[in-house]
Amino acid sequence: MWAVGAQQDSSGVWHTLTEHWDGSSWSVVPAVDAGSSGNHFYAVKANASNDVYAVGQSAGAGFPNTALIEHSDGKRGSLVASPADPSATALPLGVTATNSSLTVVGQQETDTAPYTTYVAAGALGPLTLQSTQNVALAENDLFGVTTALDGSTWAVGWALDIAAGVHAPLILHGLQGVWSLVASPSFPNLDSGLAFIAAVPGGGLWAVGVTSAGNNSNYSTLIEFHP
Repeated sequence: MWAVGAQQDSSGVWHTLTEHWDGSSWSVVPAVDAGSSGNHFYAVKANASNDVYAVGQSAGAGFPNTALIEHSDGKRGSLVASPADPSATALPLGVTATNSSLTVVGQQETDTAPYTTYVAAGALGPLTLQSTQNVALAENDLFGVTTALDGSTWAVGWALDIAAGVHAPLILHGLQGVWSLVASPSFPNLDSGLAFIAAVPGGGLWAVGVTSAGNNSNYSTLIEFHP
């Protein structure tokens, strides 16, 4: 079992944190701090004990912050070359991997535009940015991603209607590098979004998240199934 995150030193700088559970105890596995001003991991995907990917963000001296993608052989992490847009900050929040492919999802922002979806994908090496659709006039964020039984990729998150101040579930489907928006059940006037998606070994997909009536009301669980 693997867990990732960050730890803060006495100077206030954040560093990557990777831990492994061997069945009896947790141990820290060394990872790379690529950014001089801070580094965080937000998601992890393990194909095997010696084939683990972690993604997050690294910060340098100024704008923009960049994607942080690492591969671990179970003993130490190494950087995976990630595509960079010098005009936008990238924040990877989800990762899926197979024996032959890697997909990282999240959000990116500029000084002038609201968040848009971020997808970097490719073979097990340097990745490329892929063009994705976004809900118009909204802030778009992807939080989770999985590889389906047919080899295609599904990503979930939420889209914020900036004018109305309400989120709606966001679902994207990727097939051979081409991404499309997929309709989700509608929750009019409810603040809703999806945080995680998983493929069922026998086929189908489960996605989970939250929904709320807003105005600081309590959130309820949101579960969706795609056959």
